[in-house]
Amino acid sequence: MEIEYLEIESDFLRDNPWKDPYRRRVAVVTTGSKENIPGILYLSGYFSTSLAQLNLDPLSESLKDRVERLFMEKKIGDLALILPDTFTSLGGNQYLDSKAAGLYESFLMRELVPQVREKYRITSLGVMGKSSGGYGALHLGSKYDFKGVAVHSADAYFEYAYLPLFPRVISTLRRAGNPREFVEFFWAQQDRKRRDLLDAMMIVGLSAFYSPADNVELPFEMDTGRVREDVWKHWISLDPVRFLVERKDGLRGKSLYIDVGSRDDFNLQYGNRMIHELLNSWGIPHVYEEFHGGHMNTSYRYDISLVYLFEHLNGELS
Repeated sequence: MEIEYLEIESDFLRDNPWKDPYRRRVAVVTTGSKENIPGILYLSGYFSTSLAQLNLDPLSESLKDRVERLFMEKKIGDLALILPDTFTSLGGNQYLDSKAAGLYESFLMRELVPQVREKYRITSLGVMGKSSGGYGALHLGSKYDFKGVAVHSADAYFEYAYLPLFPRVISTLRRAGNPREFVEFFWAQQDRKRRDLLDAMMIVGLSAFYSPADNVELPFEMDTGRVREDVWKHWISLDPVRFLVERKDGLRGKSLYIDVGSRDDFNLQYGNRMIHELLNSWGIPHVYEEFHGGHMNTSYRYDISLVYLFEHLNGELS
């Protein structure tokens, strides 16, 4: 088991609106051979970065330790686990190209993935993620040349996932004035892990990725709370429940794994059920599992998705 850190200087991120770093680290965890192996791109959830999956957690396993254990148990073989840093001043990433946030889709798919594929001679590539990372896995996995896609608790059906948060964050956002000023306010706080601050920051970040304007455009009016139908319509167009309808042919022939907790804290079980129903209606084979649990502390489910991806990426056990 080995971890190698690469640094990628990104032309796509060089002039990003938040002056976030355009030199980005990526950790590549290999289990044995370092070339001619399948690769798995891992995308983190909001308020995290994929590199955090290497951190020590006394109550759980790091992703590196999980991969090492699965390898020792002979449930997976040689592979490359790709962990990119995509953290932003907005607190996270939705893995889209955005005028207001930065060109993170292009960074991943036109710079990072080609460089890692060439260096490790990746034979076939999968993508996986949870929450916002699950959204990214669905988005990139349905659009690009990934052979396997594993999705945990993906952001889907925005009416249930995001809309309930809108009235809850307005008073918090108004304390700062406008979205950009709120970002500065957020990072100035010492107790920024408070739920009200996190919820407001997430809505600002989602607005940067989903709204069509060059600046951060909220999908509601700050004074009345009225939903701005023109902006919300653009958000909805980026909902997997909607965009997958246009990309169903891009899913055919791919190995798809989806799971979600039956008591998800953000109501994501409903959108994931809808995706499951759509895939069934199109006759697209996939694995769908709904487990008894919520949104948090479900990384134990990676035991299933990592083995699934390895088995479907032409992996071979020695």
